Amino acid sequence: MHRLSGEDAGFLSMESPAQAMNTMAVGVLETGGDPVTLDDVRRHVSERLDQLPSFRWRIVPVPFGLHQPVAVRDPDFDLDFHLRQVTLEEGETLDERFARLAERHLDRRHPLWQLTLVHGLPGGGQALILKYHHALADGVAAFTTFSRIFSDAPADPIPGEPLPWRPEPIPGRVALVALAVLDHLRSLLGVLALAVQAKRGFDAVKARRASATVAVPDFQGQAPNTVLNDAFTAPRSYARAVLSLAEVRAAKDAAGTTLNDVVLATVAGGLRGYLAERGELPERPLLASVPVSYEPPDAPVRQAGNRFWSFTTSLATDIDDPADRLAAIGEIAAEAKAQLAVLGEDVMPSILDHVPPLVAAPGARALVARLRGAGPDDLVDTNVVISNIRGPAQPWRLFDREVVDLFIDGPPSNGVGLNVMLWSYGDRLLLGILAFADALADPAALTRHIEEAFTDLQAAVADPVR
Repeated sequence: MHRLSGEDAGFLSMESPAQAMNTMAVGVLETGGDPVTLDDVRRHVSERLDQLPSFRWRIVPVPFGLHQPVAVRDPDFDLDFHLRQVTLEEGETLDERFARLAERHLDRRHPLWQLTLVHGLPGGGQALILKYHHALADGVAAFTTFSRIFSDAPADPIPGEPLPWRPEPIPGRVALVALAVLDHLRSLLGVLALAVQAKRGFDAVKARRASATVAVPDFQGQAPNTVLNDAFTAPRSYARAVLSLAEVRAAKDAAGTTLNDVVLATVAGGLRGYLAERGELPERPLLASVPVSYEPPDAPVRQAGNRFWSFTTSLATDIDDPADRLAAIGEIAAEAKAQLAVLGEDVMPSILDHVPPLVAAPGARALVARLRGAGPDDLVDTNVVISNIRGPAQPWRLFDREVVDLFIDGPPSNGVGLNVMLWSYGDRLLLGILAFADALADPAALTRHIEEAFTDLQAAVADPVR
C-alpha cells in the first residue's frame, strides 16, 4: 500500500459527471491472418501484469478527504472485468467509438483501467483501445504502459516492484484516518522548508519577468473565451492528424527553432484556420498550456505516477504569416519554460502533496463553475492543452502483426475544450485530439486545417525572402 501524490490525487478531484479524466490510446492492427480474439488479449495482458503494477491497484479514498487516497494491491482483482470487446456499428467510425469510450467514467471500485478489442474496422481490421485514469500516470509512465500493452517485445521488470505479486487487505476507515493524521504530522517540518523554497522561486520568477524582453502570459485570466472553451457537458469528439517526422525536423532546422515550437505553430495554424472558417477567430491570441516533465534524465523506468507541471504560452494566432508566428511562439515558449525552471518544475506538485481532497475537490469544482460562468467578453485561463512525448523509433508488433497506427490522448478538462497529445511513432508524428463535443463540432475540419497549416509553415520557412 502507498499513498498517491497530490498531483495524482488531483486528477481524481477534478473528475465530475461531465468530466471523465481518462488517458486514452488506440492502436490499429495490421490486417491479415486469423482475427485477434479476446482470449489472445487476455493471455497477453496476463503475461504482462507484473510489468503493469498500477493495473492491480485499487484506489481507496481516505474518509472525509483528510489526505490523498492510497493505492492497494487489489485482493479482488479480476482481469476479465477490465477486458472488453465491441464491434463497430454500421456507419460508425473508430474515432466515434473512441470518443464514446472517452466520455465514460471508470469504476472506482476496481483498478482504474480498461482495454477494449474493437472489431469491424474497414477491410475486417481490428484495433485496441486502452483507457486508464490520469491519476495513474503521466506521459513518461504512459510510454512504459504502452510498450507493454501494444508490443510483444520483451521488457525488463519495473524497478522496485516486489515479485511475486501479492494482494493486500483493504484498510479500514479507522486505519486510514490514523495513517492520514500521522502522515500530516510527519510532514510539518517539510511544509516549512517547502514554503521557503516556494517563496524564493516565486520571487525569482517575478524578478525575471520584470527584466524579460518577451512578455509571457499569466497562468490565469489572459486567454480569449472561444468556442474551444465550451467544455462543460459529457459528450466528446475526437480528431487525428499525421505529420512526417522528417519534414517536421526539416522545418525545425530551416527555421532554427525546436521541434516542439514547430508542433505548437502547426497546432496554432490549424486552430486559427478552424476558427476563421467559422467566423470565430478572436483578435486576442489563443493560449496553450504545455506540460513539462521534471523527470531526471537518468531516472529508472516507471509505469505509474505524475511528475510534471505546465507553462502557459501564446500561440500567436493574431499573426498572419506562419514563419513570423513560429518565431513569436518560439520566443515566448522559451521564456515561459525558463520561468518555470526558475520557479522549479516540482514546486507546485510538492505543494499539492499537502492539499488534501477535502480542499482540492471543492477547489476544482469552483474553478469549473468560474469558467462556466464566464461571458463571451471575459478572459479565461487557456484555450488548449498541447503535450509532446517521444515514442518508439520503429512501430511495435503485437500478436505477430504490426501496430500500424498508435494515437494517444489525455482528457480535456477545467474549461479547456481540447487536449492535443502527440508523439513520434516510427517515421511519423501522430496527433490525437480529444475534445468536448461542444468545443469541437467538426473534428474532420480541424484535422484538415492542421495538415494545411503545416504545409503553409513548410513553405514559409523554406522561402528565405518571403
